[in-house]
Amino acid sequence: MNEVIFDLSNKLNESLKNDPRVIKLNALEEELNNSYEVYLLSSKKDESLDIYINLKEIYGEKDKEVIKALKVLSENKKALDNHPLVKSYLKAYSEVRDLYMEIDHILFSDFKGRKC
Repeated sequence: MNEVIFDLSNKLNESLKNDPRVIKLNALEEELNNSYEVYLLSSKKDESLDIYINLKEIYGEKDKEVIKALKVLSENKKALDNHPLVKSYLKAYSEVRDLYMEIDHILFSDFKGRKC
């Protein structure tokens, strides 16, 4: 029985590796990791997040500087999210996530909610 499960899980794993959605996601992830432009946008967003968090801890949410920092963070996050490569990656990620959710439902829906 264990061998059958092992073989089936290996087949599922191979099928997923060869699925065009997963292949596309992996390729886009590599592009993202190699994109200096995306790196700069991400760094800028991370830096503005750190500034916002620090100011919020010191002055509280309603302070003018904190509100300004939140606006800068929002603009930097929007710039990152609107980069064409990031948009493509997020779309591909969503498709793969949906695939995994479907597989999870098929394999485990009979077991969900049961107590051991």
